[in-house]
Amino acid sequence: MEVDSKKALRTLNPRNVWLPVIIGLAIVTFIAFRDDKLNDESLQSMLRISVLAIVLAFVFLISKDLLNTARVKLVGGKSFTTKKALRIVFLWEFAVAVVPPLIGPIAVVVYIIHKHGVDVGRALAFALLLAMMDNIFFLTASPIVLLLTNGAALPQSELIQNELGGSLSYFFYLSYGLIAFYISFKISALLLFPSVVKNLLQRIAKWSFLKKWGERLSNRADELYEVSKELRGKSVAFWLKLIGLTYAIWLVKFGVLNMLVVGFVPISINEHFMLLSRHLIMWLVMLVSPTPGSAGTAEYIFPAFFEEFLGEYTFVASLIWRLISFYPYLIIGALILPGWIKKLVVKTK
Repeated sequence: MEVDSKKALRTLNPRNVWLPVIIGLAIVTFIAFRDDKLNDESLQSMLRISVLAIVLAFVFLISKDLLNTARVKLVGGKSFTTKKALRIVFLWEFAVAVVPPLIGPIAVVVYIIHKHGVDVGRALAFALLLAMMDNIFFLTASPIVLLLTNGAALPQSELIQNELGGSLSYFFYLSYGLIAFYISFKISALLLFPSVVKNLLQRIAKWSFLKKWGERLSNRADELYEVSKELRGKSVAFWLKLIGLTYAIWLVKFGVLNMLVVGFVPISINEHFMLLSRHLIMWLVMLVSPTPGSAGTAEYIFPAFFEEFLGEYTFVASLIWRLISFYPYLIIGALILPGWIKKLVVKTK
């Protein structure tokens, strides 16, 4: 496999922060003008959130990054120090923030890992494994929360139905179906039937109407087979640790919003669980967003999921949530990461 360095560096360019920022601001402005209840007093309610809630939200955010660092170190074995693993996490988060979820940043992540001293084949294995585990979390956790909440984790919104021409349920099941297909293929190709999938893809690559892409598809089949060798020898303990860390990462990530909600209104234990459940379902809906980092999409669908908890604080809570959980990674990318990237690229040329 060859890594497209120019394309990866274009994605990691700090100037890319402006597109998600502009899209986010445009949608926030649209929501503000559309909402008759929004006024100066509503905006001033942002100041009513407790300082403790902000602190706890940042504690959860930092904990998520530390857990993710531990997961990168676990997957990489002795390939990464803690500092390198943390740098990979930040670079990855920046790539996620500037790439539409429908496209995904896997190619960029492979480049990032490769530039941290790992050969391209193993870098591909690490990136695919981490992405696969995240998708397995979505695939397994979603039906659990829908079952435990009797479907209440997936709300209905007539406004979104009328404006987008599709319900939240439609977008959720579309995303879930795409993830299920992706995971089924990846598990088969990497863990269960690597030889069968390799041979199947190489036969498909020989079809005459696929002549233009045949060589590329055949190369991808070889790459997946090599990655499977890297993954199939892992112990049961490794997989249990990886699954545990993946679930912990996402629960702590979703917990950031829980802390912010508590800063505005008191909620019960059951409501905490419902918040986590709805955040999970909302994230799946966001995965079919065409905008970089789901900019605008997140702000647009936020009220449908959380207005019943936040009431008059919904708009300002969505702003604070994105300011804490999304924009810091854009800032890191714009101010800090370019120097790291330059150092890595020069060092490994």
